[in-house]
Amino acid sequence: MSVVVRPGHLRQEMIRRGWAATDLARESRLSQATISAALAGRPIAERSLALIAKALSRASVLDVVDSLVLQDGPDMSFG
Repeated sequence: MSVVVRPGHLRQEMIRRGWAATDLARESRLSQATISAALAGRPIAERSLALIAKALSRASVLDVVDSLVLQDGPDMSFG
């Protein structure tokens, strides 16, 4: 059986994790064609949706925040 993913919601979840389509494909172990279909609002297999959901649930949004923080960067203080 196939399902249609809400493309806007999927994109939002990808953005929250800092993921491109290739990242989602890798993390969900699906082809880029399957991810492209989901992002275009075309039907994908229920099993594919389950793999996408599992991949998204493993990647914490906090991980994205942590990756954006410059740990040992230049001193940006003024004064």
